[in-house]
Amino acid sequence: MLTGRRGGNFIRRFGGPGEGSGIVCFKFWQLVPAGGCPYRCSYCFLQTTPWFRFNPDHLYGLVYTNVDDMMKELDTWLDDPIPKMMIVGELQDGLVFEKAYKKVTGKPLSHWIVPRFAAQTRHRLIFLTKSTQVDHALELEPTRQVVFSWSVNAEDVAARWEHGTPPPSERFEAARRMKAAGWPVRFRLDPMLPYPRWRSGYAAAIREINKVGPEMVTLGALRATSATSLRQAAKKNGRDDSIFDYLTEDRDPSGFKYRIPFDVQVELFRYAIDKLAAPIVPALCKEDQALWRALGLPFRGCHCLLDARDPLVDEAPLAVRSLRTKGKPSPRPASVGRGSELVQLRRTAAP
Repeated sequence: MLTGRRGGNFIRRFGGPGEGSGIVCFKFWQLVPAGGCPYRCSYCFLQTTPWFRFNPDHLYGLVYTNVDDMMKELDTWLDDPIPKMMIVGELQDGLVFEKAYKKVTGKPLSHWIVPRFAAQTRHRLIFLTKSTQVDHALELEPTRQVVFSWSVNAEDVAARWEHGTPPPSERFEAARRMKAAGWPVRFRLDPMLPYPRWRSGYAAAIREINKVGPEMVTLGALRATSATSLRQAAKKNGRDDSIFDYLTEDRDPSGFKYRIPFDVQVELFRYAIDKLAAPIVPALCKEDQALWRALGLPFRGCHCLLDARDPLVDEAPLAVRSLRTKGKPSPRPASVGRGSELVQLRRTAAP
């Protein structure tokens, strides 16, 4: 594990989709306590991030040592009276550096930042992870101000394209432990794929999600800013690039990302939403408003926000804000075409 001082800010905002875009995603806040990730997911966008292209030795993990600078920056951020959510896990895995942080700085990452959030009631923190390193977090007193969120998938997808990660079954067990201890939990079922036997694979994953009972599940499908560049990077890094066979040659309606076919996304997401237990809130991740509308899914928040009333929603284009429900949360939309078949996949789709 590499170590080094961070020269830039530890807290930054996601740039978000372009002005006027119909992509439902917001300029969320992120903490960057480390860089890179030791896992080797084929689809990981970090592989094409300029910093890691020019510093390939940092791709698999860099722990920042100037933690006092990070904490001063965090204290200033927490003083803001406007409620916000902060995510740890966008430019690195949120929990995988727990042991490394303790070795380098004397305390696990969670022990540095969770008490700061627990001491106030305006802002929340969310750890996004595929890691099962929860022992140090379990040493802390649970607080509703801190959420733990696991990125999960069907077991077959993880085994083929998420090399080095704990299998989803172990991630679900880590989530159960945290939920039982009193911590709020969320899931990201992402990226969903129409692989052979996907219905049985995702049905099994959703059964485990329902057993845990998270406050929210955010769905996402395979996407790429540049499918060609990401495929080339995956090959260069020795990762299975066959996952990109599922992408079409067209971008979404907003021109934001290359996607799997639109009708396939509708089928996948509808299948998942129909199987999620109430009162779990379903949401989508970085998807076009057209997909939300095709699913009849009202906006009740998403992974990186507090909820539908998060101030960041008010900064979004009108078309995106119009998805937000008013007053009480809307009931889950009725099933649309639950038994319909997927559109014909491209012949190049991975077996």
